[in-house]
Amino acid sequence: MTAIIGVLNKHAVAIAADSAATLGGGRKVMNTANKLFALSKYYPVAIAVYGNAELLGTPWEVIIKEYRKKLGNTPFDTLKEYVDDFLAYLKSANYYCTSEEATAFLKIAFNGFIQHLIQINKQDPALVFDEIDQIEALASSGYLDGFNDDDFKSVQAELDSEIKNGQASLQKDGIVVELTRIQHIAGILFTHKGVNLPQAAGLVFTGYGEQEYFPSLCDYKVNVVVNSKLAIEKGVVAIIDKNNVSSICPFAQTDVMQTILDGVSPLMRNVYMGCLGKTIEKIKKVIAKEIETVSPIKANIIKSLDIHPFLNDFVNLSQKVQQQKYTMPFVMSVANLEKEDLADFAESLVTLTSLKRKVSLDQETVGGPVDVMLISKGDGVIWKKRKHYFNPEINHHYFSNYYNH
Repeated sequence: MTAIIGVLNKHAVAIAADSAATLGGGRKVMNTANKLFALSKYYPVAIAVYGNAELLGTPWEVIIKEYRKKLGNTPFDTLKEYVDDFLAYLKSANYYCTSEEATAFLKIAFNGFIQHLIQINKQDPALVFDEIDQIEALASSGYLDGFNDDDFKSVQAELDSEIKNGQASLQKDGIVVELTRIQHIAGILFTHKGVNLPQAAGLVFTGYGEQEYFPSLCDYKVNVVVNSKLAIEKGVVAIIDKNNVSSICPFAQTDVMQTILDGVSPLMRNVYMGCLGKTIEKIKKVIAKEIETVSPIKANIIKSLDIHPFLNDFVNLSQKVQQQKYTMPFVMSVANLEKEDLADFAESLVTLTSLKRKVSLDQETVGGPVDVMLISKGDGVIWKKRKHYFNPEINHHYFSNYYNH
């Protein structure tokens, strides 16, 4: 797992990442992973990787450095053009896999989803169909860019055997789902917006184009390849200008960073909502009991009241107040930070996440050295902190040859 944060203002963008990588289904954690890379050796653009460290079996580090060689000293006017060129490069390189390998990874991803449902069933059987319902609801979110009905049907055809085997595996665990429903879910998983699968990778692009005076950042979720199309969805976008003077963008394991930004833990927010729901239900029963002897009909109406609209109103109102009174003033304070403070702030947020994992009973899925990169218009990419797998003092040739490769 990973913790990555991008902090932007009109001076620069600071991006920090931990070094933890989980192996063997999360059973082992290594603290030597590289997740931050300069996208160009000559211009102020960078990329960070979270989630899956590979694209269909090829490490992102290899892909990024091959792209960097291909890019050379070619500049683009905007960050978006760098992103578009990188994605076009992935397509031109056939996503570093054959069509047979792409199909194999599609099958692996689907089988992983089936195992995910089985694991949920072991924890709480009632949650399995909640998960299935949520995925089916994503049908209304629409197709990923470039995808259509043909791709939906193609996924179902390529996964025909896996779908049938998956249904049998689920049934063996006591999860009875119609075959047509699993087929529908399979198509949605790999062609629709809003799906968040464990094997997906996140790519965070940040920096400046040649015609941009302030930094920007954009995030993409990358999944599998279907019909020679990369399943990719655009996520967070932060553009600094004279109206939007600062931004804080956390990725991957964001719970600790969100607690600092929002003033309340995401976990505790859910706990409070659950407690509020139970409290309202108790109030309903008390009121209904008080008026039951006078008006049984009204008592039944009160008992049957749906509290969800009230809970939604509470969430919307509390989040609005939280944004106005806490989060926005906090984010706005970042606007005044100089470059050095910007980098220190980004590093601190990742370090706090690592510390939380270390002192809690959770697995240390965030940890190791924190790499910190600072990108400004005038100075370009500056490494504030960077781990090396070699001793820089006895490898001068690496640095002298850096621009030749």
